[in-house]
Amino acid sequence: MKSYIKIYGPPIEKAIIELKKVAVDLPTISKGNLSRSMIPSGETMIGDFDFAFEWTKEPNETQLLRLIFNIDEALRDLGCRYTIVTK
Repeated sequence: MKSYIKIYGPPIEKAIIELKKVAVDLPTISKGNLSRSMIPSGETMIGDFDFAFEWTKEPNETQLLRLIFNIDEALRDLGCRYTIVTK
């Protein structure tokens, strides 16, 4: 299962760099959040989405909200927007 991110507006390259940092940092979050549910990497994509976070199992609502919070924090100062789809 993956959470796909579509970035809108510049700076897309800087946003992808920040998303890669989020992918590496998230699995270290303590019990009850993401813990071992997420593979510590993300992938840049060409097509409908720009980036994807990979889950080892289906995420629950808390895990998804934690991911969204961390993405919001990472992209806050860049001024770009994004959408997220998990499937």
